[in-house]
Amino acid sequence: MEDVNSRFKHRKAELARLGLLSSETEALVNDMLEQLEMLEQRNAALRRSLRSSSKTPRMSSKLKDALYE
Repeated sequence: MEDVNSRFKHRKAELARLGLLSSETEALVNDMLEQLEMLEQRNAALRRSLRSSSKTPRMSSKLKDALYE
């Protein structure tokens, strides 16, 4: 996703260089890019949390052995 974010930033810079962005549009695009970065960070944190939670056993092996006996 970082690649997409950098492409958007590059396109915004190119449009600004050509003078095709009004100040209102540039402010909107900047807000959207900031939101995208925040959502990417949140998504990465959720993925890490999900990965770490799936590795932990739900029941201790001693308890599981006792229940199966």
